[in-house]
Amino acid sequence: MNKIGKFFLTATLGCLTASAWANEEDDLRIVQKQILENRTIDEVNRMAHQIVSSGLNAGDGYGEVWIRDFNTFIQVAMDVSPDSVVTHALNTFFHFQGKTGDIVDGYIDIKKAELDNVGGYKYRLADSCPQYAAHKNTVETDHETSLIQAVYQYVKKSGNKAYLKSVINGKTVEQRLEDALNFLMTEKFNKQYGLIIGATTADWGDVQPEHAWGVEIDENTHFSIDIYDNAMLIIALNNLMELTDDQAKKDKYAAIKADLSKNIRKHLWDKEKGKYIPHIYLNGSPFPASFDENQIYYHGGTAVAILAGLHSKEEIADANRKMLENVKAAGAQTIGLTMYPTYPAGAFQGVGMYPYGYQNGGDWTWFGARMIWGLIENGFIKEAYTELVPMLNRVVANKGFNEWYTQSGEPKGSGTFRGEAGVLVKAIEMMRDWAKNYQAAPVKKEEGNKVLFTFGQSNSANHGQGLYKPHNKVLNYFEGMTYPSQDPLIGATGEGGSVWNILADKMIDAKMASSVTLIPIGVGGVEISAWAEGGFLNGKLIETIEQMKKQGIEPDYILWHQGESDNIANTSTEDYIRMFENIREAFRSRGINAPIVVAVASYHPNCLEEDKGCSREIREAQMQLAKKYKDIYLGPDTDKLDKAYQRADGVHFSSLGQQEHADGWLKALKNIK
Repeated sequence: MNKIGKFFLTATLGCLTASAWANEEDDLRIVQKQILENRTIDEVNRMAHQIVSSGLNAGDGYGEVWIRDFNTFIQVAMDVSPDSVVTHALNTFFHFQGKTGDIVDGYIDIKKAELDNVGGYKYRLADSCPQYAAHKNTVETDHETSLIQAVYQYVKKSGNKAYLKSVINGKTVEQRLEDALNFLMTEKFNKQYGLIIGATTADWGDVQPEHAWGVEIDENTHFSIDIYDNAMLIIALNNLMELTDDQAKKDKYAAIKADLSKNIRKHLWDKEKGKYIPHIYLNGSPFPASFDENQIYYHGGTAVAILAGLHSKEEIADANRKMLENVKAAGAQTIGLTMYPTYPAGAFQGVGMYPYGYQNGGDWTWFGARMIWGLIENGFIKEAYTELVPMLNRVVANKGFNEWYTQSGEPKGSGTFRGEAGVLVKAIEMMRDWAKNYQAAPVKKEEGNKVLFTFGQSNSANHGQGLYKPHNKVLNYFEGMTYPSQDPLIGATGEGGSVWNILADKMIDAKMASSVTLIPIGVGGVEISAWAEGGFLNGKLIETIEQMKKQGIEPDYILWHQGESDNIANTSTEDYIRMFENIREAFRSRGINAPIVVAVASYHPNCLEEDKGCSREIREAQMQLAKKYKDIYLGPDTDKLDKAYQRADGVHFSSLGQQEHADGWLKALKNIK
């Protein structure tokens, strides 16, 4: 292994050691830091908006705009499409609304519809909307609830409540939403159980087992009741209650919701097993009596039930635990796993419904991310982030949004599945909102506050031993907001401890400040060239400086600790000085004139054969900078902190070493006049 490889390895080990010692409160802080700094989140968010901007159909391979899909990416569509495009799509579903209030599943350009295909979709036409043909996958009972939810999302995000009064074919949108609900409560309601019905499908799926295509109710259908359809109805009722100003209607919706909730718990919830019964059958099961269907755990329906508010926090924690156990047992990638165990081979006539195929155990972010929503809403932030990350990573790895994934993570189905894009954006926004608001406060100028801008490499970041929490008022600035400071600092790499919180406490204790604001942007394992013009961190440096300037933040000290990687790279004195001069200019050219304090730092144990681990060239460069410029001062000589007790892993400072490191900085700052 080369020197640089060894350096990154030790940096990682130091980080892991510190994380292992973290308590629950520290874990939450680490999660907050990870969320705020995660650039994969930014990339997936960008990719999602880009893919939705290219159309409202479900994705490649689908000509239709499906309401159950559109419901899950309408908010992203609102970010990238004119209002007229979004309302046109919503209105189109109303144009095809049936006389009994039913809502079609999807619509397609009539030129692309195979109107004469016997055995294909049974298209519905509308004189008021002749450019499209529509159809309904009647085995599923989520089209009406999906449209109600989509309209709710549109109104809430746009603030355009007047849309509810817009008229389509003689009826207002509000009236049509009421008609959609009435369809479910008359045509799909089973009085014996007090719940709505549909055909037998796999969890939330729209494929029945009785024949190869399986999307339309026929004489072979086995009618049943499941959790997904009924949970979707509860969410729709919540939405209707919020949309209407009519108190009588609010009371009506609330009563229906209360009855549904009670009947779900009574008939569908298996208290002994802590899970939902897959189906209550009204005319027998399509599966052989030898098959115990109730062994199957439905992930998607459970996630939607959590979003419908049907579960306590204890039950949600248990559901998440069971899902993770199922993922492990199935050898799957994420909690998007549709179900576990699967229906056996041959249970569905559809060729794609083999075990772990399509809706029979495929891994769908489309529902996995909804479980993430439920976890976030109920305070399971650490779990939500941990379980979201693999979903984000595979989007980037596959360079797109896929409909579903195999157990091994192989992408399947549409490669531009907008439903996945939509649910991930909502998960990202919920996660980011939590992270940005958790203990956050706007920047506020306070008398006696000192601002420390800190950067360099790992020993300027969070790669040390121990997690320190200041006993004085210390703030951590990041991207325009401040947070109560503690290790690990937001903005710098690593998840361990650093010197800066300790230094801040010592400054306040020494009466050098009444409070301290830290602006940490250090990055482990980098050479000085990374921060200079043309380096990959130069943009980060400049963006932070310019954001500070915009908010009127003026650092009192700029603290630099870096040199270990340049020792390994054999950077010359002249090159180090030249590059640091460029870094200095980034501040000075933007009106930041605070003293720059440079630590004498070059020690690395991989260089012990060279001047006891130090670099004469790097040390000379750092000292010459202080001689050459009146606004540059020498900080602590941390090369002298080379004892075993001072370095936790030979590179990064131990808890004792951090204290001595902070003492050196305190002494240096006291000497600046």
